[in-house]
Amino acid sequence: MDKAVILGAGTYGRVYAEYIKDQAIFEIVGFLDDDRDKIGKTFNGIDVLGPIGSFETIQDKNINNIFVPIGNNEVRVRLLKKAQAMGYATPCYIHQSANIHSTVKLGKAIYVLPNSSIMPLTILADYVMVSMGVNIAHHVNVEEGCFLSQGSNIGASIDIKNKSFIGIASTIMTGVKTIGKDTIIGAGSIVIRDIPDYAVVAGNPAKILRYNKKVR
Repeated sequence: MDKAVILGAGTYGRVYAEYIKDQAIFEIVGFLDDDRDKIGKTFNGIDVLGPIGSFETIQDKNINNIFVPIGNNEVRVRLLKKAQAMGYATPCYIHQSANIHSTVKLGKAIYVLPNSSIMPLTILADYVMVSMGVNIAHHVNVEEGCFLSQGSNIGASIDIKNKSFIGIASTIMTGVKTIGKDTIIGAGSIVIRDIPDYAVVAGNPAKILRYNKKVR
C-alpha cells in the first residue's frame, strides 16, 4: 500500500484515519500536529511524528501522500496547497457508501464521508469537505475549500462560494442562488434567501447576525 500521513491528530483526523484504513489503499504511517501535548503520542496505533510544519522532514520516509481533514477551511486549503507545491499527492477520500452520480465533477483533495448523496450535474471544487449524511441536489456548484457539516441539505442550482461553512443539519432551500464566500451558516438554520460574502447567519429563517470580516 502507498504510505500516507494525516495532518491534524485531533478527533476528526483520527476518524479519517480509521475510514482510510478500512479501504486498505493507504498505510497511515503517522500524524503531524502542532499541539506539543500530542507529539510523540500514539492514537489508535498511529504515532504523532511531529509538528505540521515539519512535513518537509518526512520526505526521506517514502511517504508520498498527505491527507488534511481539518475543519478550518483556511488552514485546510493552505496546507493542501503547500503539500501539492512540495510534490506530495493529496488524494480524494470518498467513503464507499457515498452516493455520487457519475456526472458529478470532483476537484482535488475532496473528502466525502458515509451516506452522503450528491445528485447529477453538481460540481465540488478543490479541497471541499462533505461530512456524514449530507444531501446535495442537482446543478449545485460548491467552490474551493467549503465545508458541509453532518446532515446538511443543499437545494438545487445553488452556488456556494469559496470557503463557506454550512453548519450541522442546516438547509439551503431551492430558490436560493448564492451563498457568499467565507460565510458561516449556523447549525439547524433554514436559508431561504441569498447570503452575502462574510456573513454569519442562523435561525429559521436564517438572518444575518454579523460579518466575519469588515465589509465595505
